[in-house]
Amino acid sequence: MSRRTPRGISAGRRATVLALLGLLPVFGHPQPTPTQEPWVQVEMTLFTYENANLEAEVWSPEKLAIGFPDNLIALQQLADVLQLSDWSVLTGAIATPQTAAPVPSPTPAQSPAPVAREIGPRPYAPADSFTLPDLEREAFQVLPPAAHDFVTTNRTLSQSTGHRIVYHNAWRQPLRRRSATPAIGMQGGREFGERAEVEGSVLVHAGNARDRLVLDANLWLTQFSAGAAGSSPWSLPVLPAVLAQTQDQSEAPTENYQINRIIEFRQTRDMRLEQFHYLDHPAMGMLVQVTSWQVPPPPESEVPAESPAPPTDQPLVP
Repeated sequence: MSRRTPRGISAGRRATVLALLGLLPVFGHPQPTPTQEPWVQVEMTLFTYENANLEAEVWSPEKLAIGFPDNLIALQQLADVLQLSDWSVLTGAIATPQTAAPVPSPTPAQSPAPVAREIGPRPYAPADSFTLPDLEREAFQVLPPAAHDFVTTNRTLSQSTGHRIVYHNAWRQPLRRRSATPAIGMQGGREFGERAEVEGSVLVHAGNARDRLVLDANLWLTQFSAGAAGSSPWSLPVLPAVLAQTQDQSEAPTENYQINRIIEFRQTRDMRLEQFHYLDHPAMGMLVQVTSWQVPPPPESEVPAESPAPPTDQPLVP
């Protein structure tokens, strides 16, 4: 696998990138057949430079151009499928004993109605359906750590005092044209209410050449502090529903945050498959690797074939 080192960066960052390149393992990924729609596996790590002198850079609220695209989706996780909004369907509602006056026993002609207790799962209904996601054949699913290639690289970044990982994920998707590819919503880093330190979207789509693809990164890093939210000239776009938090925070303590600065990270990069890429920025860095992925054929049915019944006109031999 060939790897490319970016040009025009400082000597310290160049040494960091070269060290990370040496830690990346080399994997052989199967190539898709010509008749199959090409699929790719994307792995991405976004980190901040903790020792960066951001005061030397100028970011103006008037020149800020950030926002979420209309074709935004969120990566699906296995926990989203397994999570239940109402656990009473499993535990049931058990009646608690009450200190009431004793009820006289009924006569034999009168039989008391049975008391229904909602214990156990609900009965099956024809409209109910439940399937686990197929990570090898379904697109935009968060892959487990066993499918990650950046394990050693991320460990090195985490052990460095000058870097802090704010986002890491891996997923698979078909490689299509830009108009047919959705953008992936991202939230990472520290949380401030319903907002995150890093937000935005990334879009991975096919390029003009057969072995080329394009990465569009539209991200921003927000610096928060405690204070009244209305006293800052900076403002964030409305959080889309696909990224809005679903948990109930009504009982959580409410704290106001003020936006001190928003740092935009907007880059477009033409990439080659099977290469490791590094996108540099005064405040952040992004590591991206896109490899080919061949979707396996559907699994065969595991239902055994029925044995033919013996003929009825002949007696069975004991």
